[in-house]
Amino acid sequence: HDKKTQEMKFGKWLCLLGAGFFVIYGCLFTILPATFASLVTDGVPTTATALTDMRATYGGMSIAVGILLAMFAMRKETLRSGIVALCLLMTCMASTRVIGMVVDGEPNALMFIYLLLELVAMAICLRWLKVVKAE
Repeated sequence: HDKKTQEMKFGKWLCLLGAGFFVIYGCLFTILPATFASLVTDGVPTTATALTDMRATYGGMSIAVGILLAMFAMRKETLRSGIVALCLLMTCMASTRVIGMVVDGEPNALMFIYLLLELVAMAICLRWLKVVKAE
């Protein structure tokens, strides 16, 4: 029983860590989209519409994802759903990042770092889901 409690606490912190990352990332892209686009992608959107879309997609959607993950993490009954969501996010981000690396070529170093982090987070989520069986 104590091990189960520890695993639940770990899952909660894992989900909250993911939530925090998405909220911070989203806020940074909302406030300074050109600056963070340059840091992440080595390029900056060149039109006002592109910046607005970046604020909405990288900013608003990331903030919403973070809030949802935090909401899932706050209740024992929804924690598993939060970890499944985080795992799905990491899996889809890693998969589409690999597609981009192969199709588009020439990824910068940050793309490899992001991919590694996404794969590690995905593996941790999968391990947690295996250890903490659905009740």
